[in-house]
Formats: sequence, C-alpha cells, structure tokens
Amino acid sequence: MIPSGIIERLLARDFVVTQLAVTAVLLLVIIGGVLGRALRDVAVGRIPLDVLPVLVALGSFRALMLLWPVALFLAFIIVLGRLQRDSELIAMQAGGISFARIYRSILAVAVPSALLLLLLMSFVVPQVEHVVDQLRDQAELRSDLVGVTPGQFLRSRVGGQVFFAERFSADREALLNVFIFRESEGQTEVTVAANAIAQVVGDNRYLLLEDGHRYVGVPGEGAFQLLEFDQLRMQVPDPTIVQPRRSLDGLPVQELWERRDQPRYRAELEWRLALPTSVLMLALVALPLGLTPPRSGRYARVPAAIIVYVVYANFLIMGKSWLSDGQLPLWLGLWWVHAIPLSVWLLLSWRKSMWPAVPRSINGRLA
Repeated sequence: MIPSGIIERLLARDFVVTQLAVTAVLLLVIIGGVLGRALRDVAVGRIPLDVLPVLVALGSFRALMLLWPVALFLAFIIVLGRLQRDSELIAMQAGGISFARIYRSILAVAVPSALLLLLLMSFVVPQVEHVVDQLRDQAELRSDLVGVTPGQFLRSRVGGQVFFAERFSADREALLNVFIFRESEGQTEVTVAANAIAQVVGDNRYLLLEDGHRYVGVPGEGAFQLLEFDQLRMQVPDPTIVQPRRSLDGLPVQELWERRDQPRYRAELEWRLALPTSVLMLALVALPLGLTPPRSGRYARVPAAIIVYVVYANFLIMGKSWLSDGQLPLWLGLWWVHAIPLSVWLLLSWRKSMWPAVPRSINGRLA
C-alpha cells in the first residue's frame, strides 16, 4: 500500500505544472487576438496608440479568466492520458490507489482554482472592466480626431458637427484633407483644411486647422462668406456632458445582487457564479474521460475533451443570453447547464466501472 498523501501531492503537482503550460499557450493566442482587435481600432481611429498596451494587457486578463476552466480541464486530461499511456495508473491501482484518491488530487487543485476564480470574477474582473470603460471614454473624449475613420463621415458626439477626413498622416498625429460641417443659428458652416491637429490649452480643447477655407451662409441664398486661412483654431465643445459608458461586466457584485430580480442583472450574476462552478464540473468529468484505451497516445482524449467543453461553454453562453432576455425563469438561472457535464460524468464513470456498487454485469453490457 502506497502511503497516503504522496501520490496525491505528486499528481497535484503535475496538474498545476501542466495547467501553467497550457495557460501559457492559451495566453499567447489570447494576446494575439486582443492585439489584433485593438490594432484594428487604432487603425480606424477609435482609440489612440498610447493606450494600446494597457488595453491589450487588461483585455488579455479578461479573456484569460474565461479560458481558465478549459486550461485546467485540458491539464487534467493530458496528465491522466500520460499516466494511462505509461501504465502508471495501472501500477497505482495495483498498489492500492483507488479512484477516490485520484479524485482527491484533482479536487485539491480544482477547488482552490474555483475559489480563486470566484474571487476574481466577483471583485477583480469588474474593476478591470470599469478601468477599460474609463480608458475608452477618456480616449474618445481627448479630441474629436479620435473616432474619425478616414474615408467615412462621422457626427461628433457633442456639438452636432460632421467630420470627414481622407486619411491619417504618417505619424498618425493629424488628419489630412479634412471636411467639417456645422449648422449654427440658421447658418451653415463648411470648413475644409489640408490637415487638422488636436490641441489642449488649459481646460479648452481645440482643432488646429491648417491651409484651408471656410464657407458661411444660408443654404438657398447666394450670399456666402469665404474665409481663407493658413491656420485656424476651432474650439471643440466640452465633452464632459456625454454620458460615460457603463458596461454590465463592470458592475460590482453588490449592485448585481440588489437588482437580481431583473433578468439582465440576474444573468450577469449567474454568469459570474457559473465559471467557478464549471471548474468543478469539468474536474469531475476529467478522470473518466482521461482513462484512455490501452496503447493510446497521451493526447488521445483531448479532442473529446474539447468537444465536451465547447458544448458546455456554448450552452452557458446561450443560457446567459436567454436568461437576460427573459426567456428563462429567474429561479432556474444557469444551473441547469451544469447538468451537461454532470450527465457525462455519470455515464462515463458507469461505463468505466468506477462505481463499486454497480454490478459488473451491467457495466459489461454497456461497455
């Protein structure tokens, strides 16, 4: 009989090391995706270049929280597949190591991970979402140049002005071939300039227009004023009156709990509870799913594990949408989705003869 505790610590260490390796690989994929989306926003002028690193870092952290359960799940599958391939699980069972002791190792990693994820989803992730919202608001309000997509007309968030620019300058600090349309007190102002640069003087915000013309008059009348200028500084209206964005992901858990009788807030609250719960559900499935047939590779069960996770995760996402839209009763929440991995665990553990109380004859007919 192998002494209690040694095998559990050995397996738990392998699970943690493998999870770190899987997480590192997923993190590279996450950073690539987040960076690609952020660069697209920079290219079309939605956000300035200087906030790109912070947004990529925070966006990668948010995405990593969503992929935490699958990283741990794949770590369980990979380690168990290696043990099965090398006949180490058979040797453990011959030495008196039961499935209960292996589950003890799995839960020794899964339970702390679920608790940590619950803490992060409840308090840290909402703060990160709030910071991201603030950064995007500040970026958009820094000047009306931010948000102007070259080649497209855009109405300013404040002031009712319409902007058009042909392209950015090479250093992306100015817009070239700018057109600005504004109606004020019954008159129409049309300003065209070779380029426009954002300026801040004290508490006032301006656009410095260079080498252009301004036409002022009333449409339908022939009398128009023409102003030719080398430089013209035009004040941009104060953007502080614009309502700041406040995404549902950035709300504190206390506010979600107070509004839990409203479907959209209940859905967000259930979602934050569902992710830590999914860690425990997938940990249950890992052992029977990871028991590969003889002479199979260590990654033989990875495709099946990915299928189980994709089905599970998609039902969680759809369930959140249904709950938010009021298509599901509030009392049901997202708890019904966890029946999917639970059913898979019951079926696989039955087929793998992991239930001592189940007659082997029944297991034999199902195998």
